[in-house]
Amino acid sequence: MGPKSNPMSLVKNQNFVLLLIFVALNVYFATTTQSYFQLGNYFNMLTQNAALLLTAAAATLLMKTGNFDLSTTANLAFSGVLYALLASWGLPLTLAAVITLCAGICFGAINGLLVTRYDISPFIATLGMMCIGGGAALLICGGQSVRTGLPDNFSSLMQTDIFGLPTPIVISFVGITVFWVAANYSLIGKYAMAIGSNKNAAALAGINVDRVVMGLFVLVAIMASLAGIMTASRIGSGDPRVAEFFFMDVIVAIMLGGTPLTGGRGTVIGTVIAAMIVIVIGNGLNMLGILVFWQTVIKGVILIMAVTINEKFTFSRLSEKMSAPGFSQ
Repeated sequence: MGPKSNPMSLVKNQNFVLLLIFVALNVYFATTTQSYFQLGNYFNMLTQNAALLLTAAAATLLMKTGNFDLSTTANLAFSGVLYALLASWGLPLTLAAVITLCAGICFGAINGLLVTRYDISPFIATLGMMCIGGGAALLICGGQSVRTGLPDNFSSLMQTDIFGLPTPIVISFVGITVFWVAANYSLIGKYAMAIGSNKNAAALAGINVDRVVMGLFVLVAIMASLAGIMTASRIGSGDPRVAEFFFMDVIVAIMLGGTPLTGGRGTVIGTVIAAMIVIVIGNGLNMLGILVFWQTVIKGVILIMAVTINEKFTFSRLSEKMSAPGFSQ
């Protein structure tokens, strides 16, 4: 019996296990709350968390190289405040969004330069940018949310529909599809996997490692900046303290989805399923009246579990490889 026909192969498939957990959570919350299992609630979940789905899907490509970005929260906050400020000054929303995205790209460019050119670890580089960006978000608005002077259509991005679906959901679906194609059928996806598996070997094979890593840092920054615009539109203001644990949600989704911090493997689909698990848990606990503080604790537990699962999965794969016939060191 081949491995494809072995039922145990499904159990060992992390995406399949995540899908089972996702279904189980939906069944649980549907039976414990009155209005959970409704189309409107699912639309609400996806609309409010479209920014997370977009950013996590893009950041999966980056983490597959063995790099990660902790500054997404600061980028989101800074972008949301800047977008609201520009709109309050009378700039058209489209122009305000373009300027905001350009400013957000700076986060990725700086992160990429620090990691590739100056050989600073991604943890230190992006943690530093998280502090800088968070402080900058507070400085440009004086520590206060930008609420006055905003145009009437400031929240239109989150309130309009495309083909009967909320615009944020359409944007997230399109983005996820693009990143899935990029990860599985493009050179950038193959390069990211090669760099995470063995950076030196990838360089010897002719891959411009620094250029790929730089490009992926910028890609994640663009998505985080777009997340800031979408969040500001959703809450109707530019809040410098919004989504303080956004980076944690992104990291939890990626690692729970099967991408380790060391890179070398992972899937966008796994990240999306894991992100939906995080989203469902948050929504379900809200409907059960559980304090948001407990949700943070639960996310921390999930993160630890994700790291443990990834390490055991990596060790299991290494053991199988070493025990395979013909293996030689």
